[in-house]
Amino acid sequence: MKISRSEWTRKAVHAGMGLLALALKWLTWPAAALLALAALLFNLWVMPRIGREIYRDRARKWDTGIVAYPAMVLILILLFRNNIYIVAAVWAMMAFGDPAASIAGRVMEGPRLPWNREKTWAGLLADWSVGGLAAVLIFRFVSGRPLEPAAAVILVAGAGLYAFLESVRAGIDDNLVAAVPTALVLFQWDRAWGTLGLHGHAGSAGFVLAALVVNAAVALVTWRLGLVANSGALAGALAGALVVLFGGWGAYAVLWAFFLGGTAATKLGYSRKAKIGMAQAESGRRGAAHVVANVGVPVVLLMIGARPIAFVAALAAALADTLGTEIGGLFGRRPFSVLRLRPLTAGTPGAVSAAGLAAGLLGAAFVGLVAVLGGLLPPSGIAVVAVAGLIGSLAESVAHDLGGTYGFRLDHDFANAFNTFVGALVALEISISVEAHTLFLPVVGV
Repeated sequence: MKISRSEWTRKAVHAGMGLLALALKWLTWPAAALLALAALLFNLWVMPRIGREIYRDRARKWDTGIVAYPAMVLILILLFRNNIYIVAAVWAMMAFGDPAASIAGRVMEGPRLPWNREKTWAGLLADWSVGGLAAVLIFRFVSGRPLEPAAAVILVAGAGLYAFLESVRAGIDDNLVAAVPTALVLFQWDRAWGTLGLHGHAGSAGFVLAALVVNAAVALVTWRLGLVANSGALAGALAGALVVLFGGWGAYAVLWAFFLGGTAATKLGYSRKAKIGMAQAESGRRGAAHVVANVGVPVVLLMIGARPIAFVAALAAALADTLGTEIGGLFGRRPFSVLRLRPLTAGTPGAVSAAGLAAGLLGAAFVGLVAVLGGLLPPSGIAVVAVAGLIGSLAESVAHDLGGTYGFRLDHDFANAFNTFVGALVALEISISVEAHTLFLPVVGV
């Protein structure tokens, strides 16, 4: 596929701005933040007058990608101001991985990604390889210290995560999707490197075998009962095994609390919901996409060694979202907009109801209770998980409200994963703030 001259120029500018990440070696974080803010204001008010030829849609006042790029750099600097090398590494992925993916995907083409038919394997691998190399080199320069093998592994793995997140069909600009999650994972890996491993009986081959056998049997039973599709059985078995291996049987109980609660809510009044067009497809059977969207973030949180409350709250948000939709669809009256508090018609994306909110809060609290019984959290964690789960479940509703104003719409599966991510972050913020007796961001000053 031929790449236009304006697109080549756009990619060159995109990558060229990444060279400014080298300046983080000498700049203080306030100076770096001021430069990023200046770039953002320039792209908002000056670029529409002098640089519209590199816009993908010249009819629009602002190009989303051109505005989102400096905005995300600014956010990264503010969040990770005491870990500026992480900002440098992720900035390198943004600046060099993204153009490499676009160029390779269009020039080489080849097989399409199964989860996003608009993107190719060639683009994904180019994003990973070029972004990873750029991250390693710029990290080495900015940090000013010898590059240890562990650091290189973390950066390359982070670049793989960034490339995958960019390839996901999200419904919003990929600069807004990939940067902050990747930086958070790099931060956590940097703290936990050398301590990651299997929990409980980490060295026991019998423990690993038990996790695999139990989940294989569960996959077979749930498939035969028609609760999951073929792909859902396989994906669920893998996710369940990872939860046991990295979180133990208590975490596995929490996973089951989500699955049973969500499945029961989906089956409840299914025929009635089908008549009004609000029932889940395929008789409510879960496929691989459902597993990844709802369980992917919690599993990753376990694997990178995040606090248990983050894992629990992520699943609480997933269950609260499911209950809010299913119970709200059956019993909800007078659905409304979360941000504008104005009435909406039933079935409108982002609409919530009092019944749905109450069900979501109770569902999140139930997940917290199971976590307490499973030994993952103290009793005080139930309230934190309930609040975080409810807030996380509302993230999609807020995004739909904003999308109506700014012209975007989240992909459904991405929105589910986004909900779990928000729930985890809210739980971390609340729990650490309570410990510190002050408002605290986990990524600042640690």
